[in-house]
Amino acid sequence: MRYALAHGRRSGRRGGAVLGEQAVRRLRAEGHDVVEVVGDSLEQVRAACAALVADGVDVLAVAGGDGLVSLGADVCAVAGTALGILPAGTGNDNARSLRLPREPDAAIDVLLTGTPRTVDTLHLSDLDRRVLGSVCCALDARINARANEWLRWLGASSYTLSALVEIALLRRQPPLHYRLEVDGRTRDLDALIVVAATMPYLGGGLPLAPDADPADGLLDLVVVSPVSPPEAVGLLRAIRAGRHTSHPAVHLTRAREVLVEGPPDIVAHGDGEPLAALPLGVRVDPASLRVLTPA
Repeated sequence: MRYALAHGRRSGRRGGAVLGEQAVRRLRAEGHDVVEVVGDSLEQVRAACAALVADGVDVLAVAGGDGLVSLGADVCAVAGTALGILPAGTGNDNARSLRLPREPDAAIDVLLTGTPRTVDTLHLSDLDRRVLGSVCCALDARINARANEWLRWLGASSYTLSALVEIALLRRQPPLHYRLEVDGRTRDLDALIVVAATMPYLGGGLPLAPDADPADGLLDLVVVSPVSPPEAVGLLRAIRAGRHTSHPAVHLTRAREVLVEGPPDIVAHGDGEPLAALPLGVRVDPASLRVLTPA
Protein backbone atom coordinates (compact mmCIF):
# COMPACT_ATOMS: atom_id res chain seq x y z
CA MET A 1 0.00 0.00 0.00
CA ARG A 2 1.09 3.55 -0.71
CA TYR A 3 0.39 6.02 2.06
CA ALA A 4 0.86 9.76 2.40
CA LEU A 5 0.73 10.97 5.99
CA ALA A 6 0.35 14.66 6.77
CA HIS A 7 0.65 16.47 10.06
CA GLY A 8 1.30 20.00 11.22
CA ARG A 9 3.73 21.29 13.80
CA ARG A 10 1.26 23.02 16.11
CA SER A 11 -1.88 20.88 16.17
CA GLY A 12 -3.08 19.66 19.56
CA ARG A 13 -0.03 20.84 21.55
CA ARG A 14 2.24 19.13 18.98
CA GLY A 15 0.16 15.98 19.36
CA GLY A 16 -0.28 15.82 15.60
CA ALA A 17 3.47 15.69 15.05
CA VAL A 18 4.03 13.01 17.71
CA LEU A 19 1.15 10.84 16.49
CA GLY A 20 2.10 11.34 12.84
CA GLU A 21 5.68 10.24 13.40
CA GLN A 22 4.48 7.22 15.40
CA ALA A 23 2.14 6.23 12.57
CA VAL A 24 4.88 6.59 9.94
CA ARG A 25 7.12 4.23 11.91
CA ARG A 26 4.41 1.59 12.27
CA LEU A 27 3.31 1.75 8.65
CA ARG A 28 6.89 1.39 7.43
CA ALA A 29 7.51 -1.44 9.88
CA GLU A 30 4.56 -3.25 8.27
CA GLY A 31 6.24 -2.90 4.89
CA HIS A 32 4.17 -0.05 3.45
CA ASP A 33 5.47 2.81 1.30
CA VAL A 34 4.95 6.07 3.23
CA VAL A 35 5.57 9.68 2.25
CA GLU A 36 5.55 12.03 5.26
CA VAL A 37 4.16 15.53 4.67
CA VAL A 38 5.00 18.27 7.19
CA GLY A 39 4.31 21.95 6.61
CA ASP A 40 4.26 25.26 8.44
CA SER A 41 0.89 26.20 6.91
CA LEU A 42 -2.26 24.50 5.67
CA GLU A 43 -1.52 25.89 2.21
CA GLN A 44 1.83 24.10 2.05
CA VAL A 45 0.32 20.86 3.28
CA ARG A 46 -2.61 21.16 0.86
CA ALA A 47 -0.33 21.56 -2.17
CA ALA A 48 1.84 18.59 -1.19
CA CYS A 49 -1.14 16.35 -0.43
CA ALA A 50 -2.90 17.28 -3.68
CA ALA A 51 0.21 16.31 -5.64
CA LEU A 52 0.45 12.95 -3.88
CA VAL A 53 -3.25 12.19 -4.42
CA ALA A 54 -2.86 13.08 -8.10
CA ASP A 55 0.08 10.66 -8.17
CA GLY A 56 -2.22 7.86 -6.99
CA VAL A 57 -1.49 7.16 -3.32
CA ASP A 58 -3.93 4.63 -1.85
CA VAL A 59 -4.47 6.43 1.46
CA LEU A 60 -3.96 10.02 2.58
CA ALA A 61 -3.77 10.01 6.38
CA VAL A 62 -3.91 13.21 8.41
CA ALA A 63 -2.81 13.57 12.04
CA GLY A 64 -4.25 16.72 13.54
CA GLY A 65 -7.44 18.63 14.19
CA ASP A 66 -10.62 19.14 12.22
CA GLY A 67 -9.02 21.77 9.97
CA LEU A 68 -6.44 19.28 8.72
CA VAL A 69 -9.10 16.58 8.43
CA SER A 70 -11.23 18.91 6.31
CA LEU A 71 -8.21 19.66 4.12
CA GLY A 72 -7.73 15.94 3.59
CA ALA A 73 -11.40 15.52 2.71
CA ASP A 74 -11.19 18.34 0.18
CA VAL A 75 -8.13 16.81 -1.49
CA CYS A 76 -9.44 13.23 -1.50
CA ALA A 77 -13.09 13.86 -2.43
CA VAL A 78 -13.98 12.43 -5.83
CA ALA A 79 -10.33 11.40 -6.39
CA GLY A 80 -10.77 7.84 -5.11
CA THR A 81 -8.01 8.07 -2.50
CA ALA A 82 -9.19 6.95 0.94
CA LEU A 83 -8.86 9.38 3.86
CA GLY A 84 -7.37 8.15 7.13
CA ILE A 85 -7.94 10.21 10.28
CA LEU A 86 -5.60 10.30 13.28
CA PRO A 87 -7.37 12.62 15.78
CA ALA A 88 -4.88 14.98 17.43
CA GLY A 89 -6.60 18.36 17.61
CA THR A 90 -8.58 20.35 20.15
CA GLY A 91 -12.08 19.37 19.00
CA ASN A 92 -11.76 16.19 16.90
CA ASP A 93 -15.44 16.56 16.01
CA ASN A 94 -15.34 14.69 12.70
CA ALA A 95 -13.55 11.73 14.29
CA ARG A 96 -16.11 11.75 17.11
CA SER A 97 -18.98 11.87 14.62
CA LEU A 98 -17.54 8.93 12.66
CA ARG A 99 -16.89 7.03 15.91
CA LEU A 100 -13.19 6.72 15.22
CA PRO A 101 -10.89 5.76 18.09
CA ARG A 102 -8.90 8.59 19.63
CA GLU A 103 -6.38 6.40 21.46
CA PRO A 104 -3.16 6.58 19.37
CA ASP A 105 -2.47 2.87 18.84
CA ALA A 106 -6.12 2.14 18.02
CA ALA A 107 -6.25 5.06 15.59
CA ILE A 108 -3.15 3.78 13.78
CA ASP A 109 -4.68 0.28 13.69
CA VAL A 110 -7.51 1.74 11.58
CA LEU A 111 -4.97 2.88 8.97
CA LEU A 112 -3.68 -0.68 8.73
CA THR A 113 -6.87 -2.73 8.96
CA GLY A 114 -9.77 -0.30 8.51
CA THR A 115 -12.61 -0.54 6.02
CA PRO A 116 -13.40 2.36 3.66
CA ARG A 117 -16.77 3.96 4.40
CA THR A 118 -18.37 6.20 1.79
CA VAL A 119 -19.67 9.51 3.15
CA ASP A 120 -21.00 12.83 1.87
CA THR A 121 -19.14 16.12 1.81
CA LEU A 122 -20.33 19.73 1.74
CA HIS A 123 -19.42 21.41 -1.55
CA LEU A 124 -18.88 25.18 -1.61
CA SER A 125 -19.11 25.80 -5.34
CA ASP A 126 -18.11 29.48 -5.15
CA LEU A 127 -14.84 28.46 -3.48
CA ASP A 128 -14.43 25.14 -5.35
CA ARG A 129 -13.87 23.52 -1.98
CA ARG A 130 -15.35 20.71 0.07
CA VAL A 131 -15.84 20.55 3.84
CA LEU A 132 -16.38 17.33 5.74
CA GLY A 133 -18.51 18.15 8.78
CA SER A 134 -20.08 21.61 9.11
CA VAL A 135 -20.28 25.17 7.82
CA CYS A 136 -21.07 27.85 10.43
CA CYS A 137 -22.52 31.18 9.34
CA ALA A 138 -23.70 33.20 12.36
CA LEU A 139 -22.75 33.58 16.03
CA ASP A 140 -21.32 30.08 15.67
CA ALA A 141 -18.81 31.46 13.14
CA ARG A 142 -17.82 34.26 15.51
CA ILE A 143 -17.30 31.67 18.27
CA ASN A 144 -15.05 29.65 15.95
CA ALA A 145 -13.02 32.73 15.06
CA ARG A 146 -12.53 33.68 18.72
CA ALA A 147 -11.64 30.11 19.72
CA ASN A 148 -8.98 29.99 17.00
CA GLU A 149 -7.32 33.07 18.51
CA TRP A 150 -7.07 31.58 21.98
CA LEU A 151 -4.22 29.49 23.33
CA ARG A 152 -4.20 25.87 22.20
CA TRP A 153 -3.67 24.56 25.72
CA LEU A 154 -7.27 25.46 26.49
CA GLY A 155 -8.28 22.51 24.31
CA ALA A 156 -11.97 21.95 23.57
CA SER A 157 -12.92 24.32 26.42
CA SER A 158 -11.85 27.21 24.17
CA TYR A 159 -15.13 26.77 22.26
CA THR A 160 -17.23 26.95 25.42
CA LEU A 161 -15.36 29.99 26.75
CA SER A 162 -15.60 31.71 23.36
CA ALA A 163 -19.32 31.02 23.27
CA LEU A 164 -19.80 32.60 26.69
CA VAL A 165 -17.90 35.72 25.59
CA GLU A 166 -19.95 36.07 22.40
CA ILE A 167 -23.19 35.51 24.31
CA ALA A 168 -22.22 38.27 26.74
CA LEU A 169 -21.73 40.63 23.79
CA LEU A 170 -25.23 40.01 22.45
CA ARG A 171 -26.70 42.84 24.53
CA ARG A 172 -24.64 45.39 22.55
CA GLN A 173 -25.36 44.00 19.10
CA PRO A 174 -28.40 44.11 16.81
CA PRO A 175 -29.95 40.79 15.73
CA LEU A 176 -28.26 39.02 12.84
CA HIS A 177 -30.51 39.11 9.77
CA TYR A 178 -30.42 36.40 7.10
CA ARG A 179 -31.96 35.38 3.84
CA LEU A 180 -31.84 31.60 3.38
CA GLU A 181 -32.62 29.86 0.12
CA VAL A 182 -33.20 26.23 1.04
CA ASP A 183 -33.73 23.88 -1.92
CA GLY A 184 -35.09 26.81 -3.92
CA ARG A 185 -37.39 28.22 -1.21
CA THR A 186 -36.42 31.60 0.24
CA ARG A 187 -37.12 33.02 3.67
CA ASP A 188 -35.93 36.06 5.64
CA LEU A 189 -35.27 35.75 9.36
CA ASP A 190 -33.19 36.84 12.31
CA ALA A 191 -30.94 34.10 13.68
CA LEU A 192 -28.45 33.42 16.41
CA ILE A 193 -27.03 30.24 14.83
CA VAL A 194 -27.01 29.06 11.21
CA VAL A 195 -25.16 25.80 10.58
CA ALA A 196 -25.20 23.37 7.65
CA ALA A 197 -23.90 19.99 8.83
CA THR A 198 -23.41 16.44 7.66
CA MET A 199 -21.94 15.34 11.00
CA PRO A 200 -23.57 15.43 14.46
CA TYR A 201 -20.75 17.14 16.37
CA LEU A 202 -19.01 20.50 16.14
CA GLY A 203 -17.52 23.10 18.46
CA GLY A 204 -15.47 20.72 20.58
CA GLY A 205 -18.04 17.99 21.15
CA LEU A 206 -21.40 19.78 20.91
CA PRO A 207 -24.05 17.50 19.34
CA LEU A 208 -25.74 20.39 17.54
CA ALA A 209 -27.13 18.20 14.73
CA PRO A 210 -27.58 14.96 16.69
CA ASP A 211 -29.44 13.09 13.97
CA ALA A 212 -27.16 14.09 11.08
CA ASP A 213 -26.22 11.11 8.93
CA PRO A 214 -22.98 11.56 6.96
CA ALA A 215 -24.17 9.13 4.28
CA ASP A 216 -27.83 10.07 3.64
CA GLY A 217 -27.22 12.55 0.80
CA LEU A 218 -28.68 15.45 2.83
CA LEU A 219 -27.38 18.24 5.05
CA ASP A 220 -28.94 19.13 8.38
CA LEU A 221 -29.61 22.88 8.55
CA VAL A 222 -29.73 24.05 12.17
CA VAL A 223 -31.15 27.53 12.79
CA VAL A 224 -31.53 29.01 16.25
CA SER A 225 -33.73 32.08 16.58
CA PRO A 226 -32.54 35.02 18.72
CA VAL A 227 -32.92 34.58 22.48
CA SER A 228 -31.80 36.67 25.45
CA PRO A 229 -28.26 36.16 26.80
CA PRO A 230 -29.49 34.22 29.87
CA GLU A 231 -31.61 32.00 27.62
CA ALA A 232 -28.60 31.51 25.32
CA VAL A 233 -26.49 30.24 28.23
CA GLY A 234 -29.24 27.76 29.13
CA LEU A 235 -29.51 26.71 25.51
CA LEU A 236 -25.76 26.12 25.35
CA ARG A 237 -26.10 23.76 28.32
CA ALA A 238 -29.00 22.00 26.60
CA ILE A 239 -26.97 21.58 23.40
CA ARG A 240 -24.07 20.08 25.32
CA ALA A 241 -26.47 17.60 26.92
CA GLY A 242 -28.25 16.87 23.61
CA ARG A 243 -31.57 18.22 24.92
CA HIS A 244 -31.98 21.20 22.60
CA THR A 245 -33.93 19.83 19.63
CA SER A 246 -37.32 20.41 21.31
CA HIS A 247 -36.48 24.01 22.28
CA PRO A 248 -38.87 26.46 20.54
CA ALA A 249 -35.95 28.56 19.24
CA VAL A 250 -34.27 25.57 17.52
CA HIS A 251 -35.28 24.71 13.96
CA LEU A 252 -33.89 21.72 12.06
CA THR A 253 -34.37 21.16 8.33
CA ARG A 254 -32.95 18.53 6.01
CA ALA A 255 -32.02 19.78 2.55
CA ARG A 256 -29.74 19.25 -0.41
CA GLU A 257 -28.48 22.81 -0.68
CA VAL A 258 -28.71 26.18 1.02
CA LEU A 259 -27.64 29.69 0.02
CA VAL A 260 -26.85 31.81 3.08
CA GLU A 261 -27.00 35.60 2.76
CA GLY A 262 -26.28 37.56 5.93
CA PRO A 263 -24.19 40.23 7.64
CA PRO A 264 -21.10 41.05 5.55
CA ASP A 265 -18.87 41.06 8.63
CA ILE A 266 -19.56 37.36 9.29
CA VAL A 267 -16.83 35.06 7.97
CA ALA A 268 -18.24 31.58 7.51
CA HIS A 269 -16.17 28.77 9.01
CA GLY A 270 -15.89 25.20 7.75
CA ASP A 271 -14.82 22.55 10.26
CA GLY A 272 -13.50 25.37 12.44
CA GLU A 273 -11.43 27.10 9.74
CA PRO A 274 -12.29 30.44 8.08
CA LEU A 275 -13.82 30.15 4.60
CA ALA A 276 -15.20 33.41 3.22
CA ALA A 277 -17.60 36.25 3.92
CA LEU A 278 -21.29 35.74 3.17
CA PRO A 279 -23.14 35.08 0.91
CA LEU A 280 -22.13 31.46 0.58
CA GLY A 281 -23.75 28.50 -1.13
CA VAL A 282 -23.49 25.03 0.42
CA ARG A 283 -24.71 21.81 -1.16
CA VAL A 284 -24.31 18.14 -0.39
CA ASP A 285 -22.02 16.12 -2.64
CA PRO A 286 -23.36 12.62 -1.94
CA ALA A 287 -21.03 9.64 -1.53
CA SER A 288 -18.04 11.73 -2.60
CA LEU A 289 -15.44 10.57 -0.07
CA ARG A 290 -14.09 7.28 1.32
CA VAL A 291 -12.95 7.35 4.95
CA LEU A 292 -11.15 4.52 6.74
CA THR A 293 -13.23 3.28 9.71
CA PRO A 294 -12.75 0.38 12.13
CA ALA A 295 -13.27 -3.01 10.50
